[in-house]
Amino acid sequence: MIYRLGGKLVLPAVIVGSMLPDLEIPFMVLLFGIDVPTHLILHSIIGSLTVGTLLATGITVFVYPRLTSAVFPVDKLKVKEKCRFSLTLVFSSAIGCLSHALLDVTNHTYNPVFWPFLDSTETPSPFVPLLGGAQTASLLVHALMIVLFVGLFARKRENFWQHLLVE
Repeated sequence: MIYRLGGKLVLPAVIVGSMLPDLEIPFMVLLFGIDVPTHLILHSIIGSLTVGTLLATGITVFVYPRLTSAVFPVDKLKVKEKCRFSLTLVFSSAIGCLSHALLDVTNHTYNPVFWPFLDSTETPSPFVPLLGGAQTASLLVHALMIVLFVGLFARKRENFWQHLLVE
């Protein structure tokens, strides 16, 4: 499949897809309060690959180019070109959504990856106890992300935002 896509993913779609599942949290809290699990559809494998991919693709095509070029010093035409609808963009959105759902297994005590087949609270994380609990696991995952960010910055200082958000 990746060979058919030319071996390249669309970075903006991966970015949007990897952040999209957390958009369900404020909606879950507003609709149902804090007494219900805040991770559900978009944090499941099925939900992230269907609803998540559809939403991430739409946001990448219609919102991402305008938003990033308005906020960050990036070339608007390059962003628009990169965010044109394609099979590669859809696949990249799916990779982003799925990676978020799977990464959350490492830093949350529960994650409904098998919803709707299992209740969201019936999928305990096997990794969180191994990493020293939810707070330590979350700290480790976030520290790793910061190290990766600093490494990218050190390597690609020139046109940093273009490298980080577009290429």
